[in-house]
Amino acid sequence: MQSWHKTSSILSIIFGTALACSAHPVDMPHHITFADSAHTKELNINVQLLDSLAITNLSKAKTHYDNSMSVRLFASGKFTDAFLFDTRVKVNTDYTNRYINFNYYNPDEGLPYNKQSEHKRTWDLFAANVSYNLEPVNLLAGFDFLEWGPARRNHVILRGERNFYRPWQDSSSRIPDAAPTPYFGYQFTLGPIEYTQYAAKLYEKKNFGKYFHAHRLKLNLPKEITLGISETSLYGTTTEAAGTNPNPDSDSTGREFEWAYVLPFIPYVFQEHLQGDQDNISLAFDLSVKTLPNWEFYAELLWDDMKSPTSMFDDSWWGNKWATTLGVARDNFEIGPVNLNWIFEYTRIEPWVYTHHKGNAYTYASYAQSLGSDLGPNSQEVHTEVTATYNFIKATLFFGAVAKDTAFGGNIRDLHTPESAMDKKFLNEETTLRYKELGFTLSLTPWEWFSFRTSYTRFFGDFKGYRAYAVGSVQW
Repeated sequence: MQSWHKTSSILSIIFGTALACSAHPVDMPHHITFADSAHTKELNINVQLLDSLAITNLSKAKTHYDNSMSVRLFASGKFTDAFLFDTRVKVNTDYTNRYINFNYYNPDEGLPYNKQSEHKRTWDLFAANVSYNLEPVNLLAGFDFLEWGPARRNHVILRGERNFYRPWQDSSSRIPDAAPTPYFGYQFTLGPIEYTQYAAKLYEKKNFGKYFHAHRLKLNLPKEITLGISETSLYGTTTEAAGTNPNPDSDSTGREFEWAYVLPFIPYVFQEHLQGDQDNISLAFDLSVKTLPNWEFYAELLWDDMKSPTSMFDDSWWGNKWATTLGVARDNFEIGPVNLNWIFEYTRIEPWVYTHHKGNAYTYASYAQSLGSDLGPNSQEVHTEVTATYNFIKATLFFGAVAKDTAFGGNIRDLHTPESAMDKKFLNEETTLRYKELGFTLSLTPWEWFSFRTSYTRFFGDFKGYRAYAVGSVQW
């Protein structure tokens, strides 16, 4: 057995600067590393303590104060050069001047938490993944966040860990963090071709199975051009009470894990037909063009459902459901000692996207959160930001215009029935909330062991007011 030891080259102090909702070990230098003499086995440990305060004053609600304290632990490393692992956990204690509802650990309530009093709750969240490289195949497994596409802000296919403050979602009875999911999968790399496939379990209702499959073919083309083509499949056991869903193909259906979706290179749209044409299938494309140095032009397009590609802009049928993000970014523009980055992004999500007529067992969601953009169906956002970095100072100025329709078909849990209108209306003037946001974020890392970030956002339109946020962290 190889001996384990600590030396000055192996035991080191780390100082992280990650201030996101969930910092990742790669964002931090290693704090403590245990390794054998040949470094074939390695364990890195990190600790981070955070404390944050948010003050929100909007015209539609009274001023509220939200304080969150968090302890976060990270462990990463390898068992062999081919067998890698990564895990992280955080434990939060939240205080607010708003009333906190009880949580009964039902997935349709969102991420679970423990109510300690009317104004205090505690909750925890973890993520982990392992990979084993068997060239040219890489085996994957974990309880983690799945993310696809080049979008810098709004992924419409798989958003991973990203979440942004949306005024209409602000609630003391909702954990804003994205939800991880258990999965296993594999990845092939053959020259410029990369193929990735996942099989995952989602959570909608206790003791009711809900399953998700995704595969993506990525082509690394000349001139720094990347093209991705992906499919997803989603299905589960009916969660609604018998007789409550009037759609004839949806009542009291029990589903189990479909192993045929695990096989590689089989188009889901064909596989679904052999299994009775009963699953929620979507097709997606993504494109990244980095031909010009330090520039990126990118796009994501999700076809949730559609009669045909030519019916994409036909609003006479509600089932022509699609979403897209288009963006351009300029990185590493230097003015003296200052490094500048700029992005501009447009996102459009049609009515009924991510929903399904069979009910919540088939919606594109887990723990009551969209797997795609958190804007949800029938929404639009224009967003631009400029980030300047100088030494230990990082400042971002941003502007956004958001529109969200609150009518039927604008919520991921809305259920279209035979009695519902067969056409759709994108952003109906009478039912759409529109607002603009202008703000800045300032991040400081004066010492490697300490980081501080503050932001201020001003809202105009149907949401008027401001949101101020500050967070400090100590890490080692």
